[in-house]
Amino acid sequence: MRVAVTGANGFVGRHAVARLLLKGHEVRAVISERPGAERELPGAGSQIDVRRGDVRKPESLRGAFDGFDAVIHTVAVPTERKQRFADVNVAGVAHVVAEARRAGIERIVHMSALGGDPASPYPYLRSKGEGEAIVTGSGIAHVVLRPSVLFGEGDDFFPRLAFSLLFPVVPVPGDGKARFQPVHVDDIAQAIVAAIERGEISGVHEIGGLEFVTYDDMLGETMRATGKRRPTLHVPVPLMKPPAFLMGLLMPDPPVTIAQLDLLAVDSTPRQNALEPVFGVRPRPFRGALDYLRKSRRA
Repeated sequence: MRVAVTGANGFVGRHAVARLLLKGHEVRAVISERPGAERELPGAGSQIDVRRGDVRKPESLRGAFDGFDAVIHTVAVPTERKQRFADVNVAGVAHVVAEARRAGIERIVHMSALGGDPASPYPYLRSKGEGEAIVTGSGIAHVVLRPSVLFGEGDDFFPRLAFSLLFPVVPVPGDGKARFQPVHVDDIAQAIVAAIERGEISGVHEIGGLEFVTYDDMLGETMRATGKRRPTLHVPVPLMKPPAFLMGLLMPDPPVTIAQLDLLAVDSTPRQNALEPVFGVRPRPFRGALDYLRKSRRA
């Protein structure tokens, strides 16, 4: 099958491309216009047809999907720094769907997020819900994946937890009891490939890993993996927002943002975990799986 992958040089995109190549699919990698982005792609360059594009600029996507059977859309921003939720997570999805429709794409696999809802009071989750609605209303056969927090070498979330260990006392937003079901990025990549290959899979699916854990549990695993033990202090989320706001003003890549603090008000666990029963992927354990953080520059 001929498959185009947006954000192919990103965290999920790289793993999806690697899995597609293993299964013998022909891949077009739609990557950012940033210089050097092609070096982040997996596999030999001759195996992948590379196309540059920016989902915020519909003209840059023109022709990117011509002659292909399916599109995997992975581009999103989890925080607003240089890019806005509305531009990437909403308008960007609309631009991809419009180009897919023009190109006659038969199937779209879209990466959303648990808790995504157009009516959500939280800006990130609202944008993910709005983008998801564009895909489900596109008239194109689709599969939407709504995962819990992702882990794996190259992720963004757990290196940020590791960064917090630089403080002598680690502030913990709220009571630390927000619940998650972390899922490995390669498990998601396998589910994406199953969604491409198996036409009977359709609709919206919530996905989690093997274990239910709290924020406190994830911080404890981060300490174990990095070998850095620190005392913790639970702080009400409203009290953490002013320093998060200041860090956002003063730092190009702050360790925490207001949007991320908001997400801790919402449990990130699937109502029905579709990973194994629908996609046939046995989730790998989370506990003991963060040793890659030792190599992280943030750690």
